[in-house]
Amino acid sequence: MAFLTFLQRVMNWFVPEHLSGDLHTRKRVQMFIISHVFGPIIATPIPVFLWFADPQPWPQVTILAASIYGFWPFLALVKLFPRAYTPLAMASVLNLTFCILWGTYNYGGTSSPFLVWLVLVPLLAFMYLGSTWTARIFVFGQIILGIAGLYGIYLYGNFPNHIPVENMVVAGVLSALGSNIYVFMMAAYYSSVVDSQSELIKEIDRHQATLKALTRAKDEAERANRAKSEFLAKMSHELRTPLNAVLGYSELMLEDAELEGRSEQIADLQKISAAGKHLLAMVNDILDISKIEAGKMVLHVENVDLDQLIDDVEATARPLVAKNSNSFAVERGHNLGTMRADITKLRQAIFNLLSNAAKFTHNGQITLSVKRDGDWMEIAVRDTGIGISPEQQKALFTNFSQANSKIAAVYGGTGLGLSLSQNLCRLMGGRIELESELGKGSRFIIRLPAQSEHDPAEPLASPLRLRPRQSTEVSIHAEDRPDTAEATLAEASPQPADPDQRARLLVVDDDRNFLELAERLFVREGYTPICTDAPQSALQIARTAKPTAIFLDILMPGFDGWDVLAALKADPITADIPVFMISILSERSKALAAGADGIVMKPFDGSKVKAALAGLKATRGRARAKAANG
Repeated sequence: MAFLTFLQRVMNWFVPEHLSGDLHTRKRVQMFIISHVFGPIIATPIPVFLWFADPQPWPQVTILAASIYGFWPFLALVKLFPRAYTPLAMASVLNLTFCILWGTYNYGGTSSPFLVWLVLVPLLAFMYLGSTWTARIFVFGQIILGIAGLYGIYLYGNFPNHIPVENMVVAGVLSALGSNIYVFMMAAYYSSVVDSQSELIKEIDRHQATLKALTRAKDEAERANRAKSEFLAKMSHELRTPLNAVLGYSELMLEDAELEGRSEQIADLQKISAAGKHLLAMVNDILDISKIEAGKMVLHVENVDLDQLIDDVEATARPLVAKNSNSFAVERGHNLGTMRADITKLRQAIFNLLSNAAKFTHNGQITLSVKRDGDWMEIAVRDTGIGISPEQQKALFTNFSQANSKIAAVYGGTGLGLSLSQNLCRLMGGRIELESELGKGSRFIIRLPAQSEHDPAEPLASPLRLRPRQSTEVSIHAEDRPDTAEATLAEASPQPADPDQRARLLVVDDDRNFLELAERLFVREGYTPICTDAPQSALQIARTAKPTAIFLDILMPGFDGWDVLAALKADPITADIPVFMISILSERSKALAAGADGIVMKPFDGSKVKAALAGLKATRGRARAKAANG
């Protein structure tokens, strides 16, 4: 074993560095080295016998011995001239052929026992050079020329008779034994090479089988992930539908209880409303996570006035922070200006961080700081709460993950907020970073590029100032319309004194429970609702009633909201009536592209209706003023 290890080191030392990278070439060079080390040793008995058997050995035996031992200098030449391996290997084969033919010519001619060595020429040549066409022609040519020369001498000349043929028995035995030993040695080494290559091939096959199994597992995991995302989206839709009724009716009952002074019911109704909003927030988070994982989350990038955004966030967050007797401070950098971002998703990420800070901080300080750092915006939420250990920080931004089970039991939560916020920031080209020390508080930093790479096809000319709101949204489309639409919108202010003079709103939805809730909400807000669960009749009703605005559900069987919207916009009588799409899913871009003026997210309430109409009236008022000044 030690000898084989030493031999392997010797071979590796002789192998040229530029040839060691190719496995097959390295094996050929190693065979070249082995044959040149042991070949002269195996053939030594032949010139020794001839020296003593030949009465006059000079110079034929000396030349034969020089040719045999001339293989050793090739080892040094390969080491000295590594780039010349191929010509050196060809020269070695020529030397072998000369050695065999020289011994054959001087000792026995065509009956020489040394002719058996000629079988080694193609074997060694192909081992050294590979089976290229150059090697084939080279080997075949020299063998044909050598045999032809011997046969020519046999026909037209005489072979020297240094030793009678009958006295060459010992030479024949030595020649046969030496050639067989040589072939055995090379065959054994070649067999080990083949075995190693077979093992390598088997290993490659095993890796390929493993790769195929991993590929199948990956495909199955992707299919399962898609199925999970579809399931979550469907379940979110199914959950939001009853939540719409829970939140809507609880709001109506709460207002009635407050007006009638039924204080014993107010607390219960507030708990119902709060629980419904909490469940809705979880449903929204799960749906957003599933959309991100499915690659279907769409950014709505616009100009965001950072001062206005911070005002909105502060107004909404201050009561939330005060629940646990915390103080709230806002630090603003100079010249915040505007940035390009999805305002809804940015606000959502900030609210999630503030909500976490308020949850885990009692009788402490929470600070929201905003500053511009070159081309980046930094929005940080710092608290003096319980803090997070380094071990807990590692999995903090993964889905359904919280610091530990005890914290989850004490403080509640699903563990989706931070993961969702991190994913939203990454979609906008940024990230959330964390600095925290256990027992001393935490600092979460949102870093976003001031100019997003995900600009919409038609960016808004100016930022929209949106009032503080919950996770559901009302999206307004700042699009110019004819003056007739502006006149219609001027009637949008409710006139509760006379029902006939109230602004009429057309609501189209296939869910009768939703229509009943919407009717009560609109009446309470001072509008005259016209409700229908037959989308096919929406166009005719709109032509006849000429409503101030139309609220149109997207998901309806058969003739869905997109079909109704297309029919409304194609009719010259109804084309200028503002249309708001009602949806559980956020499909703002598609709605705006189809000609809608905005999208109102379910669950539905009167404040969203007023916000939608007020926002649309304001944007069209600016458009009208701009047209008049232009």
